[in-house]
Amino acid sequence: MPRAPRAEGSESVEAYLQSLHDLHDRLDEGVSFSGHERNRVFLNCAGRGFATVSTVAGLDFFDDARGLAVFDWDHDGDLDVGLSNRTAPRLRLMRNSSPASDAWVSFVLEGDGVTSNRDAVGARVAVETANGTLLRTVRAGQGFLSQSSLTVHFGLRDNVLRGAVTVRWPGGTEE
Repeated sequence: MPRAPRAEGSESVEAYLQSLHDLHDRLDEGVSFSGHERNRVFLNCAGRGFATVSTVAGLDFFDDARGLAVFDWDHDGDLDVGLSNRTAPRLRLMRNSSPASDAWVSFVLEGDGVTSNRDAVGARVAVETANGTLLRTVRAGQGFLSQSSLTVHFGLRDNVLRGAVTVRWPGGTEE
């Protein structure tokens, strides 16, 4: 019986599926995407490069980590970290145990679903403080295989709120 003609581009689909199968075989053998590197955390040194602070931050694990999400797990005003790993432990929660502080503010935005999306992705929040304006953007898909909280969080430390909090919505309106 004659073969049916192949759909255009089907060779590339078959090649993709074969490479995906090969990748799963390699992962089953223990191969790592990261080359078995330890997790790394860097501190921005204000234009003078970056310093490795992995050990001090408590994140220097030999996990085969894939994703990182930042959120306020315990609603105490400081940000906590969740790590997802390909190998055990599959999820690692790193709770920030810094001394409690009242110097923070956070916002959960909801768009109208017409001029702005419901999750407010793309909205920019500006908070005026005595030391200048702090700015955050609601983002989706910030990293590989992870999603941080949609809550817009500002750690204020020595900043004193002064003036307005402004939201610029993705549709262009401002309030």
